[in-house]
Amino acid sequence: MIYVVGHRNPDTDSISSAIGYARLRNACGDADVRPARAGELNAETTFVLRSFDVPVPQLLTDATGLQLILVDHNEVGQAIPHIERAEILEVWDHHRLGDLRPPKPIFFHTEPVGTTATLIGELYFARGVAPTRAVAGILLAAILSDTVLFRSPTASTKDRTVASRLTSLAGVDPTAFGQQMLEIKIASFEHELPPQIVRRDFKEFSLGGQRVGIAQVEVMHPDAISAHKPEILQEMRARRETLGLTAFILMITDVQRGASDLWFVGERAELVEQAFGRRLEDGTIHLPGIMSRKLQVVPRLVAASARVDEMHEAHAATA
Repeated sequence: MIYVVGHRNPDTDSISSAIGYARLRNACGDADVRPARAGELNAETTFVLRSFDVPVPQLLTDATGLQLILVDHNEVGQAIPHIERAEILEVWDHHRLGDLRPPKPIFFHTEPVGTTATLIGELYFARGVAPTRAVAGILLAAILSDTVLFRSPTASTKDRTVASRLTSLAGVDPTAFGQQMLEIKIASFEHELPPQIVRRDFKEFSLGGQRVGIAQVEVMHPDAISAHKPEILQEMRARRETLGLTAFILMITDVQRGASDLWFVGERAELVEQAFGRRLEDGTIHLPGIMSRKLQVVPRLVAASARVDEMHEAHAATA
């Protein structure tokens, strides 16, 4: 059996892409390909699967000995535990190249689009396979979710084109359905407890050899989160210690104003200050126009990490 699976703490794109690609392979005659998930579903994804009567994929907790196709990630810290003991066959992604290093050549496809579901939807049309209403619906939902209804700077022309083709098959009004999804996602964040907030949309990244965790929540009323800042920061510190991270960042994105606040705990605070050209105040930086972790936060942290390391090397050489 070959499992198609996304990242830990799965979002709608991770789940929908896994289901969509597995069903495409099934339609092309590969009966031994099955969708899977690497964690529990969030409220938005649960709503999407129920809306199109799609079963929840099988949960995988250990990659040992499995044959896997990865979607929506290619970093070890975001994968199923013991990913190094699995046989990775393919990767379909829309993120930066991570630290996954299979021992032999594999098929690896990544593009700078807003969502992996765009690539899977495009693949259906390229292969002349008509997605069912259910598959078209969940792929469309993933595009709407990851691009925040095309408000995110990650949204591309290809995302819009594929979404338009999927809309005609899904039988839903994308504006109304997308808004309903967004409201469910935001309501779930604004009513969660601090432990749930710091775990819900969490991803781990390797930055200059340092392990940094970045969680993101999307809100319409930032005060609903800020009112619990002391408890959330305490949970972030505890989570950082448990996972052995250098730093933990919480990205609170105001979808109405198109801005984010970054809350920081841990070491290497200078990376954040270098990345965004401003000082942390009470562990927080306000960033107008910043909405995308993938496009606007991680790349700047990577560049800042390289600059800081160069400065340290130069200082050591002249000492």
